[in-house]
Parts: sequence; structure tokens; C-alpha cells
Amino acid sequence: MSSKFFLKHIQLITFDVHNVLLTVQNGAPYQYARLARQHLNIESFDESLLRTNFIQAFRTLNKIHPGYGVHTNISSRQWWTLIIEYTFKDYQLSSIQIEKLSKIIYDEFAQGYMWIKNLQADYILKKLKQKKILGIISNFDERLESLLEQHNLRQYFQFILTPRNCGLYKPQKEIFSYATNLANIQSNNNLCHIGDDIKLDYHAAQAANCHVLLLSKDEKSKNILLNEHKDIDKNHVILNLDELLNLFI
Repeated sequence: MSSKFFLKHIQLITFDVHNVLLTVQNGAPYQYARLARQHLNIESFDESLLRTNFIQAFRTLNKIHPGYGVHTNISSRQWWTLIIEYTFKDYQLSSIQIEKLSKIIYDEFAQGYMWIKNLQADYILKKLKQKKILGIISNFDERLESLLEQHNLRQYFQFILTPRNCGLYKPQKEIFSYATNLANIQSNNNLCHIGDDIKLDYHAAQAANCHVLLLSKDEKSKNILLNEHKDIDKNHVILNLDELLNLFI
């Protein structure tokens, strides 16, 4: 059975955003260090240390306050302030400095220039929209809608689902069912999700009885992924968005 035949019944295609449609220019740790140097007049920041702290903080906060605190009574700004405070914990910043830097970083990451659009996105999404319903399922905060508008991507999607606007977040399988209902399609089996995260995209979509494709940045990354995760079907990993046209159209 070919992949084209396997996916021909798909009516709804949903996309993750981060590292699929939009990527932070030079990476978040670089931007954190740049903005701290610019606004706090502190020159020496170790980006590798910031990256390690950021990853740890992100994992911890996602457990304590999942979905950017949508059910734990904190705002997404407060959520990101906690991230930034931990990311810079080795630099003895004052509470005033943390508050100032957090506001600057949060607001700057809402600006389109901070993000690079996948070069294939417009062409592929325009083609897919002619045949399929398209939506967004992303663990992002309130800034997503504006970012998609700034990059002229909002026009392609019937809906955008994030923790802050629907109360659900990946890997909760209910968010995929929510998308199916919004699109008014028969079942989750008619949905295919495109993402890059094994837990939040691949396993979550499969648990919801959806189809799923993982976007890998290159052949080497794909081979490492398949070697480390034997449960991932090689036919479910793509290297470019343009592969979607052969699969769905």
C-alpha cells in the first residue's frame, strides 16, 4: 500500500508551528543573550549555559504549569517570566532586571522579524488548501495568531488551536478530537497532523487515532531519529514540506 493511497482519505491536515512553519532566528538562547546585552548592559553570557537552563526550565514549567498555565491561574507572561528567571539564574540578576528583561523578551518574540518562515510554506499551504481543510494545533501562547498574520500564514488555516484559546494542549488527545469537530469531519482517522516532536506530535496524534508525519531537518537527523526510536515508521518521516503534495494531492 503506497503512502499516497494510505493518505488519500485525509480531509483535515493540522500543523504544529514551531520548527515546522516558523523557527526562531538563530535560536532562543542567542536572542535571549542578545537582548540581555542590549538592555541590561551585561556583556558576558554563555549561550550554551543559557540553552541548558532554558531546556530544563521549559520541561519543568510544562509539568507544573502545562499549557502556559491555562489551568493554574497564571498568565503566559508570568509563565515566560519564570522561564527567563531560571534561564538567567547563574547571572545574579535583580528582580527589577528580571522583570524588565522578561517584558522585553516576551514583546520582542511577538515580532515577526524574530522568526524565520519555512521557505516552502506559502506554496505548499496554498496548494493543500485547494484540496484539504487546514488547521493549526500548537502548544503556543496568545502571540501565535499575530505571528502568523505577520508572516502572511494565517490566511491558509480554518482554525488555530492553542492551550490558551481552547484549554487543551498536546499531548492531550482531546485537542485532536476538538480539531476534528471544528472541521466537521467524520472521525480522527480523517485527520493527519504534521509536527516535529516525538511525544507532543507523533505519539500524541497516534494516541488520538490520527495519522501523523514528522518533519526532520535533514537525512542525518532522520536516520538518528529512526535508530533511536524503533516505533517510528520511516514512511512517517518527511524532510521537506513539499513531500506533502505527493502524499495528499
